Amino acid sequence: MELCRYLFGRFREAGVRHVFGLPGDFFLPFFRALEEEPGIEPVILTHEPSVGYAADAYARVQGLGVAAVTWGAGALNMVNATAQAYAERSPVLVLSGAPEIAHRDPDALLHHRVKTFDSQLRVYREVTGATAALDDPAHAIAEVDRVIDSVLRTKRPGYIEIPRDMIRADVPVPVRREPEVRPRDERAANEALAEVIARLRVAELPAIYAGAEIRRFRLHDKLVALAEKYGLPVATSLDGKAVFPERHPLFAGNYLGEIGSPRARKVLETADCVLMLGALMTDVNTGMYTARFDRRKVISAVHEGVTVSYHRFSDVSLEELMDALLALPEPPKRMESIPPPMTPQPATSETLTPDAIIAVLNRVAAGRPVLYAADVGDALFASVELETDMFLGPGYYSSMGFAVPAAIGAGLAEPGRRPVALVGDGAFLMTGLDLVTCVRLGLHAVVILFNNRSHGMLAAMDGPARSYELPAPDYVQLAESLGARAFRVRTSEELDRALTEAFEDVGATILIETIIPTGTYSAPMQRLGVVVHRSRGR
Repeated sequence: MELCRYLFGRFREAGVRHVFGLPGDFFLPFFRALEEEPGIEPVILTHEPSVGYAADAYARVQGLGVAAVTWGAGALNMVNATAQAYAERSPVLVLSGAPEIAHRDPDALLHHRVKTFDSQLRVYREVTGATAALDDPAHAIAEVDRVIDSVLRTKRPGYIEIPRDMIRADVPVPVRREPEVRPRDERAANEALAEVIARLRVAELPAIYAGAEIRRFRLHDKLVALAEKYGLPVATSLDGKAVFPERHPLFAGNYLGEIGSPRARKVLETADCVLMLGALMTDVNTGMYTARFDRRKVISAVHEGVTVSYHRFSDVSLEELMDALLALPEPPKRMESIPPPMTPQPATSETLTPDAIIAVLNRVAAGRPVLYAADVGDALFASVELETDMFLGPGYYSSMGFAVPAAIGAGLAEPGRRPVALVGDGAFLMTGLDLVTCVRLGLHAVVILFNNRSHGMLAAMDGPARSYELPAPDYVQLAESLGARAFRVRTSEELDRALTEAFEDVGATILIETIIPTGTYSAPMQRLGVVVHRSRGR
């Protein structure tokens, strides 16, 4: 069997219908073969970082994303996007072409070569969970299986390097070995469950804090069932936003210590037992370490194990604990809902604010099948108050340029939803040209551009500086030149009308440029600025 055909078969098994890429000479035979393959569509973007972000978003929604690029100038240009996928536990498979094995003269100054022929492989070992260079036909299939199985099991990226003369080579296909399953320690599981139940039974104000691993391991439905069974309020981390439906009566908000939702803060910081499910305690999730958790009152469950106070059970996974709690006889419910938050009224002044943008979105998009992809900056932090059941954002690693290509990847993975990208002008200048990819694909994305003519997040944390100022191109004219419709709005009323028209026009990609006065921030961003200034003694 041709090596590439085996790869395509593994993709189909995992439900992959799209491969994101940018062709280059060392990988041209792969793209040619991909075009011939029924049921899998190549999605070509404008730049390798966009390829990585789109594959990352596809992976977060579908379960596996594939990025295909050429050797050297291509793959090394995608290292940062892959690093973000690793940090945020996204199951991305990176495929790279490479020079033919026969051409690897150590003295040959081959284009795209850096130091040695395996320099790129060594770089990718630092940002993936498994790597392979397919230079031996006898073991190529086993190596493919090893890397893909690792990606699917750990939800970390993997990297496969394929020499040009191996892409369509006939390789033997051995009997496939099923991935090893970690033996379950029933005694440890029962002990952990007993401790957890004992804590929950005596707690008067228990609550759930849910994070990104709920999405990565596809545990959304179990989280809702668990919250409803035990009647527990649920707050989520920033990188776990929307793992619990945000219009659910038990939803408490996004918790980021002093930076996030005040209601979520009240619920979690007054709880006498916090059940942390799949939450990563990063600096951003903890509001730059302003989160207030008493470890003695915390039960933490992640994929690698469960911790009850100071007692760790490494043989019990997040899903195993959730399954055990769901299997128990019905406990008494503690509450059906929590008091609703005060709904802020959108501003009606002559100027727009990030908070007003979110308020208008909450009103206009309510009940519509949408998904959101937010970029780093106030597009992300203002989204703390966004109400949605599907949201993607780089809430931990925080690399700019994510939103527009992520809307492409997520929109293809979830075709029943309209992708909405929330992006600042700084991030849009990095990857916004892939608006043309949205148009070419007929994806009909809505891109909301937060234009404050600055790197606003940096100014919020550090004060204004010329280094943070941005140029002011005509984004409406740019979007129209790329084939999209475009609006420019300055007030909430104008945004309301533009959004309503955008959602009703299901046949176009649309950019809405929102004009925000420089130095105007969302409430969460203002709180972030206060926390950062305080930590620096200002």
